[in-house]
Amino acid sequence: MRKSFIYQLVMLMFLMSFFMVTGQESLSAQVENLIRNGDFEDGLLDWELRLSEGASAEMKEERRDSVKGQRCVFIEINVVAGTSAWHLALYQEGHQIEQDTTYTFSCWAKAEELRPASIYIEQAADPWDEYGRTEIQVEEEWQEYWTTFTASVASPVWPRIALGMSDVNIWVDNVRLYEGDYEEEEDLARDSAVTPSDKLPITWAGIKEL
Repeated sequence: MRKSFIYQLVMLMFLMSFFMVTGQESLSAQVENLIRNGDFEDGLLDWELRLSEGASAEMKEERRDSVKGQRCVFIEINVVAGTSAWHLALYQEGHQIEQDTTYTFSCWAKAEELRPASIYIEQAADPWDEYGRTEIQVEEEWQEYWTTFTASVASPVWPRIALGMSDVNIWVDNVRLYEGDYEEEEDLARDSAVTPSDKLPITWAGIKEL
């Protein structure tokens, strides 16, 4: 009886140690988000709207619906002008990519009705090259969109969500830029990720539905 009790105690201690170690490994494996205020919990801090060629829009803090935390950003579009998506874009300054390094840029978004958008990283200096540019179709329910690329040079960059080809209003939340291939956030997972081949309007990207 005593040997059985000791054996059970040893096994319990082993299992506890195993789960503690695997839990720590899981936490350490979480990616480092390079985007500042990517979940908009600090309101609109660090975010800007590019408005060119007569485009008119306004960023607003939204508290009624979000993917992560209590807030997201709502972009109300008044006038679409020009001929390119980047003439109206949500972006952030102050980022750097390193040569031969793989990055993933992702965001959650939904729109008042189906609308096009582009997600990419733009070089913040001549020759203004783009990395991982992906044309997406933003739907009426929250979904995650992402693109993965390998940087050919080291350069300062702007992460951009370009919206200039439609005047349909849009919500954005949980924007991420990190080294490596796409990583799903477990606490946000609701369904399996949808691959590009499963979603014809999406090119070079994946989406995940909330």
